[in-house]
Amino acid sequence: MAFPEIEAILLLIIIVSGILSVEVRSLVKAVMCLFIFTLSLGLLFMALGAFHVGLFQILAYSGGTIALFIAVIMLTRRVEES
Repeated sequence: MAFPEIEAILLLIIIVSGILSVEVRSLVKAVMCLFIFTLSLGLLFMALGAFHVGLFQILAYSGGTIALFIAVIMLTRRVEES
């Protein structure tokens, strides 16, 4: 069940969000871009027919890992740059 249009859109989202997650200066925005990256990757796996891999990608990486990153960022003391 491959849908070329959906695959192309998901690949574009994956590429853009992957680049933005590295290039953005704000840590919270970088983690949000990483969340979009992992969510799109899971959806791409599902579109390509690997439903269980996509489900694990969304649940484990998009859910757990991103929540952990946000918690660590919020609990870390910030140092002002001059």
